Amino acid sequence: MPRLAARAVTATVAQNLHAQARVALAGPFWQIAQGGFQDLSLRTGAFTYQGYRLQALSLAWRNGRIDLSSLVGGQLRVLRAGRLTLAVTLDQASLRADLAKGLQGALPSGAAGAPPTVAIAPGGITLDGSVTFLGLPVRYRIDGDLVLQRGGQVLAFQTRDFNDSVLHLPALPVLRMSTLPRIEGLPLHIASVRLLRGALALTLAGP
Repeated sequence: MPRLAARAVTATVAQNLHAQARVALAGPFWQIAQGGFQDLSLRTGAFTYQGYRLQALSLAWRNGRIDLSSLVGGQLRVLRAGRLTLAVTLDQASLRADLAKGLQGALPSGAAGAPPTVAIAPGGITLDGSVTFLGLPVRYRIDGDLVLQRGGQVLAFQTRDFNDSVLHLPALPVLRMSTLPRIEGLPLHIASVRLLRGALALTLAGP
């Protein structure tokens, strides 16, 4: 029964995420037969989903319960959330469009420019680029960090410096939990964020 349930979860991940996963599930037979489990672990390699390049994904889930019948249709419906931790590593290229959109909205009216180059390192995030303002090209280099807002529902870029300018940018939203794929019955929030070289490590938790 644990192997059968694990294979069903693996098939659902492949159908919805287009990723190969390693799934392990543990619990008494009677519990698993009703969709429950004591422990469920899932790991994938790199894949692309909704424009985001994920280098890796791992899930540790305890004392949850899912609707086994929904897996037949390739869906995942949660009946009991239990406690889970989802670790995701995002490639820095995946954040370029989100940071560029936030930056453009924060610049003065009339300013325009191409998406910046994004570089992520353990010490912070750097945006390099140029904008045209009042007909003049202006180079910029913005250093900042990622901060959590609204109880982990929003991940934002907070600037530390803008060429020593008097222009102070507000925090720029990068990721919103409300716009990411959601699973029915499974509320998640961003619990922590860690900057790597060329990547971003997120830990999501629920409920």
